[in-house]
Amino acid sequence: MFLSFKKEPARDTFKEIEAFLSANPTEIVTIILEDYVETPNGLTKVFNESGLMKYWFPVSKMPENGQDWPLVKDMVASNQRLIVFTSKKSKQESEGVAYQWNYMATDGLTLLLSTFTKYETVT
Repeated sequence: MFLSFKKEPARDTFKEIEAFLSANPTEIVTIILEDYVETPNGLTKVFNESGLMKYWFPVSKMPENGQDWPLVKDMVASNQRLIVFTSKKSKQESEGVAYQWNYMATDGLTLLLSTFTKYETVT
């Protein structure tokens, strides 16, 4: 787990993550952002500048309606080893960054990654 309280540009932290992924080709990293970026496409710009987009796990492959997450070996084989979530709902549509509460739940004490979304239909 990595939590940064450093007063440094996100780009610098993301470059550290890029170096880690480059040096550890079988590892998967999940980033959950408390997102204050207001510049249009500013978040994806920083990911591009830091070299992380080559590891990006796209929203289009995120599980929906009870589907399973891909196997780790498949994520490693496709080199899609960076899962990024944002606290801003609009960025899923505008920048392709997964909105965290479409894929997570909390019981007040722990954060749970899930294979359901809050939009799942109940029959």
